[in-house]
Amino acid sequence: MAVTLAGTTPETVVEALAGTPLLRRLTAYLTTTADAITREHLAITEIPAPPFHEAARAAFVADRLRDSGLSSVWQDTEGNVYGWLPGAEKTLARAPIVLAAHLDTVFPPGTNVNVRVQGTRLCAPGIADNACGVAGLLALARAFVTQSIPFSGPVCFIGTVGEEGNGNLRGARAVVEQFPHMRSFIALDGPGLEHITCRAIGSRRFCVTFHGPGGHSWADFGTVNPVHALGEFISRVRRLPLRRGVACTVAIAGGGSAINAIPTMAQGEVDCRAHRMADLDALEHALRLAAVEAQQSEIQQATRQRRLSVAVQRLGERPAGETPSTSPLVRCAIAATRACGRRPVLESGSTDANVPMALGIPAIAIGAGGEYGGCHTLEEWYDPVGRPQALVRAALLVLALDQLVAASPEVARPLAASHAVSSLPEPE
Repeated sequence: MAVTLAGTTPETVVEALAGTPLLRRLTAYLTTTADAITREHLAITEIPAPPFHEAARAAFVADRLRDSGLSSVWQDTEGNVYGWLPGAEKTLARAPIVLAAHLDTVFPPGTNVNVRVQGTRLCAPGIADNACGVAGLLALARAFVTQSIPFSGPVCFIGTVGEEGNGNLRGARAVVEQFPHMRSFIALDGPGLEHITCRAIGSRRFCVTFHGPGGHSWADFGTVNPVHALGEFISRVRRLPLRRGVACTVAIAGGGSAINAIPTMAQGEVDCRAHRMADLDALEHALRLAAVEAQQSEIQQATRQRRLSVAVQRLGERPAGETPSTSPLVRCAIAATRACGRRPVLESGSTDANVPMALGIPAIAIGAGGEYGGCHTLEEWYDPVGRPQALVRAALLVLALDQLVAASPEVARPLAASHAVSSLPEPE
């Protein structure tokens, strides 16, 4: 397959592809198989995939990728599932286009993930984030193989682990180690058709722990109280003067074992986010200072045992980064969205794409179609309306990127290091 145009640009390539019989064939296939995609979506949802427990879902996805006709389906030591479009093994020396969807959910083991049908809504924890993306990944693999879509370069489909919570993007980090020179990374993350996540919100998570001697609430009154110290820490965090583009949330707090006992321990977990790594550095410094100040404040107020320790542990980090709106990848995504009759929306987010973005590799996240609500709650729901159109957008994007690489290999070359996180412009 080749698109020959004078003055080839991302926009002209997408426009030319959008009118081809090839894309009409893909569109017809994705439309006529919509019900089958939904059935597979339900099956994916009902396979639990809590953080660090994605193995069962990964095995299901590996089997489906093999059934789809992908070649060299395998798993790495982290648990990611990989599958190549047929023929890719002949060109593996060339950097691939990566299409990925994370397998894990935010919900702990034991969560009821049985799907309930309420009208057009399909209700279950994790059905939108990200069983939707996984279903889209499998549907696109089948579409490209069954419709015999030719590609000039290798395309790799990947189900990643560890995207949510304390998974710390471990799957995406492993992918980048496998393919440090990949041409582009596209994450299918959640529903939607308009959004293009091209700016990665960086984050750091911390656990703050206070320890004291404890005692009886009456007999030992005046002893340092770890819960009081934690409360003082939270109060200080609440008063931090945060600039635009920075957020800090104390999300979990607790301590103590009995209502009539001075606690021996109190602990809080803090989520920090920013567009720039420099802002995260400054926020981490402020948090550590607030913890020490809260410790000293509680010690000063104590009238007896004053032994109070504090520890701040970093639980994880997601790097910030950006794929510029002028890059071929984002321009292709914008053009593909418009070709589907939708208005593209560029936005920030925290996804698997954070990792390649931070390293200067062109990367974005897009939706896999449909509508949703209650994300990350037990009431999460998904409506598959418009799903085929979103998958056509993703297919058009991958096809256009492949053609750009074929026409001019340097056009999709990874961004220079100067575009990495340290040089991100001020958020608007």
